Amino acid sequence: MNLSSKAIVKELINAIIQGKYPAGSSLQSERELAVSFQVGRPTIREVLQRLSHGGWLTLRKGQSAIVNDYWQEGNVTTIVNIVQYCDDIPDEFVLYFLEMRIAMTPQYVKNAINLHHPKVVGILAKMDELMDQPEDYALFDWKLQKELASLSENPIFLLTLNSFEGAYIEMATRYFSLSYSRKASYNYYKELMAAALKGDSRQAERLTKSMMEKSYALWNSHISEGKQSQETIN
Repeated sequence: MNLSSKAIVKELINAIIQGKYPAGSSLQSERELAVSFQVGRPTIREVLQRLSHGGWLTLRKGQSAIVNDYWQEGNVTTIVNIVQYCDDIPDEFVLYFLEMRIAMTPQYVKNAINLHHPKVVGILAKMDELMDQPEDYALFDWKLQKELASLSENPIFLLTLNSFEGAYIEMATRYFSLSYSRKASYNYYKELMAAALKGDSRQAERLTKSMMEKSYALWNSHISEGKQSQETIN
């Protein structure tokens, strides 16, 4: 059965992420790819153009495309592609996302409380309904971040978060599968509520930066332990 261009893009992106096509290697020729995927060469050309636009490939006239180091040569579309098409989001991607949040989240939390602290109180009050389950925490945190970004009245924050929609809950569920991550976040929500009740945006900013740094450290420690366990098994 012929595959759609979208399905081929997904398959090739996953192959690149999984290391089947290392950075600097060449893809098969258009003709070989067309035979492999049982599609016409125009479909393959469309796929290659989309992957080039996403920073995955460098196209060369009359030659096979070169696979890029997507961490170094990618762009915003690369992020969207990983979110849309990746079957198993790499632990490193979660770590990079958490690092980005250290820089971004404190600012929109500060702005939200400075401009709309009663609304922030109302949003945080819903934490009393939280069940001690990874999925519940992931959904609550996603809604909280989106609403805080919206209340900051800087649309770039919300647009950035929206780029991760679909993957955020998956990443957050993985993060919140650790009981100490849930405990740390619940304590943060309570402290943020206290700051919001006072309308103390500076305190909220400090609390948030501290929590984002702690989240990064917790996940980094978790994946480091996982790598060490895997090395022991091998």
